Parts: sequence; structure tokens; C-alpha cells
Amino acid sequence: MNDWPAEYQAYGVTLKPLSQAMLETVRHWRNDPVIASLMLDKTHITSEMQQAWFDKLQGDQSRAYWVVYFKDEPIGVASLVNICLATKVCEPGMYVYPERYRNNIVPFCIAFALNDFAFNVLGMSYLMGKIYPDNQASLRFHDKCGYQVYGKGEADLVLVKLEKNAYQIARDPLAKFIRY
Repeated sequence: MNDWPAEYQAYGVTLKPLSQAMLETVRHWRNDPVIASLMLDKTHITSEMQQAWFDKLQGDQSRAYWVVYFKDEPIGVASLVNICLATKVCEPGMYVYPERYRNNIVPFCIAFALNDFAFNVLGMSYLMGKIYPDNQASLRFHDKCGYQVYGKGEADLVLVKLEKNAYQIARDPLAKFIRY
């Protein structure tokens, strides 16, 4: 894949590959205490750390990061990490920066676009996730997207897995309400 990751548009959102021009904006979002509190790694990120991470990201097809645009406004980040084309498994991630888009249909639009990319473009069989047990909003969100809990990981993280068929069954009724 020459242009990695590809831009992807669905459900009223556009996933545009993370660019140098958006790097400081993304760092600012990621360091916001509300966003950082939900991350597995809560380290405060400096400009130098962000640049070094971005440099290593170039050409790495095991990771993909996008800036999410909704109505032409950058609103968050979506990612697929630990992409393994041999086992057809990866780990999606996302966050929405403006609070006005966090508790409505927009996060579902982002998740659906990201999941469709993983399943339909990359041909993944499963998507895997790790959620803090006290993050009830994330647990409910993952459940509504079709994820199944399959165990506990380090620090009592809840381990979840999404299979394509379960995802489609969960997505289709919700996707009917997306009008963007």
C-alpha cells in the first residue's frame, strides 16, 4: 500500500491520514485531561515526543492514524494498531475532542467508518480492544457496536473482541439513524 493509510469516507465522517500539519492539534487534544484520562498510556506528550512518534509512524503498516472530520471540521482521531494481515486482527481506537460531539450519534459514525475500513478494506477477521472496567460509557458503547467481553487483562482491563458478523448485526439498526 503506497498511500498508507488511505483516506476513507463513510457515515458522514472523513478519516484523513494524520499529517504533519495536524500534529500539534492532535497533541493538544491528546493531552487534554479529559482525553488523557481515558488513554491506556496517560503520559503527557511533548512536541518532541509527538514528532518522534510521528516519524516512526511513517511507512509502518502495522499502525494507521487518521484525523476525523465531521462537516469539514477536525474533531478527533481514529486509529488501527497492531494490524496483523496474517492473523487478520487489529485494535481500533478513537477519541472525539469537542465535547458537543461525544454523547450523540457522531462517535458511532466514527466507529462504523473505522470498523468498515478494518473489515472491508483490510479484510480483518476480528477487532480487539481493552477498556478500563470503570469506563462504563466505553463498555456500553462497545456493547452497542457488537463487541463481546472475552476476559480480563493487565490492570483488570476488560478485553473485548468484535467479529464482522456481530458488528454488522449491531451496526445496521443504528446506521439507519445516521443522516449525514
